[in-house]
Amino acid sequence: MKSRFLTENRGLLRLCAGAARFCGLFGLGAVGVLVALLVVLTMSGAPVTGAAGPWRVELLTKLPLIAFYSFVALVFAEFISFLLASEGEPKWLLRHGDKIICVYVLYFVGVSIQVALQTRAGQDVSGVGFSHVFRWVFVGASVALHALIWLGIALVLRKVVSIVRESKTLV
Repeated sequence: MKSRFLTENRGLLRLCAGAARFCGLFGLGAVGVLVALLVVLTMSGAPVTGAAGPWRVELLTKLPLIAFYSFVALVFAEFISFLLASEGEPKWLLRHGDKIICVYVLYFVGVSIQVALQTRAGQDVSGVGFSHVFRWVFVGASVALHALIWLGIALVLRKVVSIVRESKTLV
């Protein structure tokens, strides 16, 4: 039994799923190309100092984030496709989307702790002039909030996929 929303907006939902799939695959392809570029630059002996140094570091910090959001777009596309399908099991990416999110949260918290430990005690990250204690509280609260939001999304995804799977078997 399909909901009225799904039947009335089937074309729009397919378009959204296709756009999300395209964006996810494009992002993963871009990550692959950029990793290959970094490997070629490193193997060629290009200097890390100068103008190329900060660019490489910035790219290395952004690649996992681009890959994560690409996977989120692919999971979203698979979820829409799973909703539109009349029967069948969710694909591997949708079944394990919550685990992908949890791995990202672990990575994010680990990198945030590493960055926080590498900053000197007197260095002000925000430029506002917070004291050392308030900076740690602010950074810790924002990291915890970010992690809890993504963990909540992972739990909701796991529950919704199981509910949709169960409702398809009842029909």
